[in-house]
Amino acid sequence: MAGKQSKNKYKEMIWDYYRTNREISKQSEEYHQNNPQQGWNTSAKVYLAIIVIGVVAILFKYFII
Repeated sequence: MAGKQSKNKYKEMIWDYYRTNREISKQSEEYHQNNPQQGWNTSAKVYLAIIVIGVVAILFKYFII
């Protein structure tokens, strides 16, 4: 047998998921410490405005009309 046999594949899967998320979290932390946060760009502001207008229109339609 070439490799070690696993008795509990579910446990291995959960452990791998945990390790991967820890690595991603560390990378994300390092990135955010080295690069200060920037403000919202124009397209993000436009998308947010469209979403807010849509929610207001839906609320207006169902509750007022």
